[in-house]
Amino acid sequence: MDFARLKKVIGFYGRFLASFTAIGYRARSLTWEPSTPDFQGQTWVVTGATGGIGRAVVEGATRGGATVVALARSREKLNALTQAAPRPGRVIPLAVDLSLVADTQRVAAELQARAFAVDVLVNNVGLLLDDLSTTAEGFETSYATNLLTHWVLTEALLQSGTLKPQATVIEMSSGGMYNAPLTLDYMGMKNPKKYNGVYAYAVHKRGQAELVKYWQKRHGERGMRFYVMHPGWADTDGVKTAMPNFRRRLKMFLRNSAQGADTALWLAATRPATPGPEAFWFDRAPRAAHAYPHTAVTKYSPDDLAAFLAKEAASVTTPASGREPLADAS
Repeated sequence: MDFARLKKVIGFYGRFLASFTAIGYRARSLTWEPSTPDFQGQTWVVTGATGGIGRAVVEGATRGGATVVALARSREKLNALTQAAPRPGRVIPLAVDLSLVADTQRVAAELQARAFAVDVLVNNVGLLLDDLSTTAEGFETSYATNLLTHWVLTEALLQSGTLKPQATVIEMSSGGMYNAPLTLDYMGMKNPKKYNGVYAYAVHKRGQAELVKYWQKRHGERGMRFYVMHPGWADTDGVKTAMPNFRRRLKMFLRNSAQGADTALWLAATRPATPGPEAFWFDRAPRAAHAYPHTAVTKYSPDDLAAFLAKEAASVTTPASGREPLADAS
């Protein structure tokens, strides 16, 4: 690592270590009013539901009385989640590969066909890759998982009316977005000489924030709420796999999954008014969307991103490589 890169890394971690870890969570939570969220009668959809923050969201929602449609790839993990649910019968498992547009479209159609009326959608699924990989549909894997299928699922539920008129949509982003502006030039980067997994992740996470601005502008006036949030640095399976050195150095400071999920549950329970289109929610409060001035400079708009993703999704017309769609794991 060259000196300039090392300086940047030290500066980033030095600036955010206390805030993003459990230290910041514990300090801020001292001022929060105690509450027991009431989600009785609500139906939720949570992606990436079987581990880490996604699982904590499912557990918190079901404790509050919600029925949660849990979306994840592993049938085995979905069944384990269902059996361990705090309230029996509150978790409905649906197996889906959320790196594939066609399979995401399939599960969206199944939600509509089964007449679910969704109160809360949490787009939680995501991954950070060290090495370039592509899906069977030809997209860079982390881009497809972190952003493209978030668009596909949310748009499908909006257009079908599966999301209720007063629904809440939460994008689980990351403080990593502070390292990138909105750019379409790096979306889905498949050039191995230019691919950097950490930067790609930052680009996708910035894209999630821009999508929330797009959706809130289009649907917010009719009562829907769209939020983008940062869970902090939590000790999840994804961190163990993708960032082992980071985890080894900071493990004693990392948040647990419940702490990472807290703001999502709070947003769904309170549905606070958004103070502006740039609001980036973290530890129950809106934060600045940009930590560095250069990331606020872009030639692209949220509308440009939406048009780009719509075109990408429309390029998939049949299930990838003839693979058999995943079935309900129940």
